[in-house]
Amino acid sequence: MNSASSNRHVTVIILIDALGWEIAQRFNFCRELLPRAGVTDTVLGYSSAAIPSLLSGQPPSSHGIWAMYRYDPARSPFRFFRRLPRLPHALEWRARVATKWVLRKRNTVRGYYNLYEIPLDVLGYFDVAGRGDPYQPGGLKAETLFDALTRKRVDYRVWNYQTAEADNLAALQAELAGDSKVLFFYTAELDALMHRKGIFHDDVERKLARYEEHVDVILRAAEALGKRASVYLFSDHGMTNVDKVVDLMSVVEEWGYGPASGLLAFYDSTMARFWCDGGTRNDLVERLNQTGWGYVIPDSELERFGCRFADRSYGDVIFLLSPGHLIVPSFMGRAPLAAMHGYHPDDSYSKSCFMTNVDSGTLPKSILELKSYLLGRIGEDVQ
Repeated sequence: MNSASSNRHVTVIILIDALGWEIAQRFNFCRELLPRAGVTDTVLGYSSAAIPSLLSGQPPSSHGIWAMYRYDPARSPFRFFRRLPRLPHALEWRARVATKWVLRKRNTVRGYYNLYEIPLDVLGYFDVAGRGDPYQPGGLKAETLFDALTRKRVDYRVWNYQTAEADNLAALQAELAGDSKVLFFYTAELDALMHRKGIFHDDVERKLARYEEHVDVILRAAEALGKRASVYLFSDHGMTNVDKVVDLMSVVEEWGYGPASGLLAFYDSTMARFWCDGGTRNDLVERLNQTGWGYVIPDSELERFGCRFADRSYGDVIFLLSPGHLIVPSFMGRAPLAAMHGYHPDDSYSKSCFMTNVDSGTLPKSILELKSYLLGRIGEDVQ
């Protein structure tokens, strides 16, 4: 393709966090504008695992990032908290705010993270797994889509969570008139909305309708500029309505595994991770599996998911809740949510979606195929 014809084409990549296949199907999202659509498999974990995986085409065990926090007491930027006694909740909250401000000023962590409700004496044993910014070249130890585009000298623009969604959409539409060959837009607003309202709420339907309007505007604006726009819209994972909350933290302490027992625990929303010795491990695994709330993931399954780490930095024992269950309270918060993700990848509501207006080629079946798929399509259009 010569440069003149290349300038008449633009690739628009839209990543909508938590837009699951079941949700897109329920609301007939973009069925006419992006008629080629399919379900895609995700990875075990949260966006902290899924985003690096789809951008790199590698599982967490390869790019190194699974949960938001990994056990690393020597490298932890919060290790000074280990010397402090447990503080009242209000003081811990102020300490978290001050700590995050200091780290931002020092540019210690460039990727997304949140301190949530992690007890400070526990936080001191952990490091933020994704210190780099995956939306920038060099943000992961594995090559990302943006590394590849930079290497291939393809002009691109990226808009993500660091600026407001409305501003990003307006900037993307304005950039259609520019020279960038690839426009990448990420938003987490749908994810946040479904956490509050549930996956099939009327507000979700209205939000998706607005996204569909934006896709329509993009296609029409490109056409008015004499350009052909190839649009690829997909998600990192799905979302599930919450139907049961469990106080796993209290139950584990009732078993005698409190802070003084030598057991270190990290309670995510749908997953609890434990570090302990062999004798404690066997008893803990048996007790967890007997709760009826989920199961301890065996190493063979972690291997299959691409989430097994030899150094056990993400846990010796990893307890995954059944779909629809939620740990409350957890280190992520003290109040229940209407919907959550981070359940078993094989559950239908965990599946993500992919849709496009490009009428050729085989659609990706997994988020791990997205990078190579997109690079192949972009390469055809800019060469």
